Amino acid sequence: MPYFYYESFDDFYKHIPKGAQLVGVELDETAVSLETFEHPRRCVYLLGAEDHGLSKKAIEKSLHLVKFDTPQSLNVSVAGSIVMYDRSAKLFQE
Repeated sequence: MPYFYYESFDDFYKHIPKGAQLVGVELDETAVSLETFEHPRRCVYLLGAEDHGLSKKAIEKSLHLVKFDTPQSLNVSVAGSIVMYDRSAKLFQE
C-alpha cells in the first residue's frame, strides 16, 4: 500500500492526481447522503481527523461532500471502510 506524506493541505491538494475529484467525507449540512451519492470514476476520498473532522479549507476545496448517518461515533478507518464498501457495491450494480 503506498504511503504519501504532505506538509500541509495545500501541499496535498496540489498533488491530487490529474482528473481526480476530491470527495470529502464529513457530517456537514451541505453534504449529500452516501446512500444516494454517485461516486466519480476517478477521485480521492478525504476523511478528517476523528476529533474535529475536515478543516474548513478541505471542505471548501472538496468537489463533493458526502455523509452517512450512524447511531454512534465511528473512527476514521471504519468510516473509510464504509465509503469504500459503498463504492464497490455501486460499481457492481452498473
